[in-house]
Amino acid sequence: MLLQNIRTAFDALFNNRLRSFLTLLGVVIGVFAVTTTISMGAIATAGITDELQSFGSQSLFVVINQDDPLAPPLTDDDIAALSRLPIDILKQQSTQGVVRVDDRDIFININGTTANAVEVDRSLELARGRYFSEDEYRRAAPVIVLSADAAEKLFPDLDPIGEEINVSFNNGESRQFYTVIGIKERISGALGSFANDTSGDIPLETFYVNFPFVERGEYVFFPITIALDRNLDDIRTQVESILDRRRGADSYDIQTIEGALTLFNTITTILQVVLGGIGAISLVVGGIGILNIMLVSVTERTREIGLRKALGAKKGTILQQFLIEAIVLTFIGGLIGVVLAVASLYLIVAAVPFVDRVIINPFVIVLAFGVSVATGVIFGVCPASRAANLSPIEALRYE
Repeated sequence: MLLQNIRTAFDALFNNRLRSFLTLLGVVIGVFAVTTTISMGAIATAGITDELQSFGSQSLFVVINQDDPLAPPLTDDDIAALSRLPIDILKQQSTQGVVRVDDRDIFININGTTANAVEVDRSLELARGRYFSEDEYRRAAPVIVLSADAAEKLFPDLDPIGEEINVSFNNGESRQFYTVIGIKERISGALGSFANDTSGDIPLETFYVNFPFVERGEYVFFPITIALDRNLDDIRTQVESILDRRRGADSYDIQTIEGALTLFNTITTILQVVLGGIGAISLVVGGIGILNIMLVSVTERTREIGLRKALGAKKGTILQQFLIEAIVLTFIGGLIGVVLAVASLYLIVAAVPFVDRVIINPFVIVLAFGVSVATGVIFGVCPASRAANLSPIEALRYE
């Protein structure tokens, strides 16, 4: 009897193909939305997590307390006190200048830094040329290493290495010439849109010579790079202990990539819940469509139901038949939704550069598929009960 009811359900759905297709479309969209959004959240989280960890793994960022206007700046003395730890510290000062190119003003960030930047900053790689040497740093040589964006904007048609740029500061009140000695590699992936900028690195000593108004040896922040074989938490504790004694715990903050990851994971989780909820609404809409189509089906087949009951079909058999029809609709819709979601995820991963693997949680697929089938059961109960409770005599009289 069960196999006969299944066969009857497929025949009924096949005889009303367009109506059945439009009904299961809501289920397809709902399952597709739930599976895709939750899986994309997991894929994006994994991709950006990998990039953040490679970008700033084993790194600390000491920043003065931005909420306290009286917080003293970080100093060379602070750096000297921390130098006994197994860490590398990058000193840096920054300002903004303007370069005139073909009657256009190109704004460029000028970063004064130390010659060990390549060793300390693991994200810094050179595409061409070289970084400035310790000797150039000490004698304040007028040399500059451009970012990839700066090189493209300032020298669109020629090789920048060996060329000079004329940078004006303070609305043209002062001008400085720098010789380009290197071009940085562009940072790829998800972080590229944040990390790439129009900038140039010059020796910090050159920075102080060019900008005498800048306080020497005072910094708003400095990054700390820790050897990969050292424990990050232990080093952080030691850094905090030294800085607490020197300047007080409330005068600075220590930021880590882990903190950024925690915030990012929280954001993606919220987005997954919200978008998954929207997909769930689609499933509810699909369920309402199933309820509607099954009520119409019961009405259209009233005489058939009466005839089957007159020939001895039990109430449970009629109930089972219409429940199977509802479940078949949602089962097919759920299957199509899952297949489309998986195919879309592979296409997205192939198209997006900063994600390199498809992550599909089997639990998400089972959940979406299970909810779709449960939707068929829940919204199919009322029409099925109505069909099962029809009086055979009244059903046979129905026109």
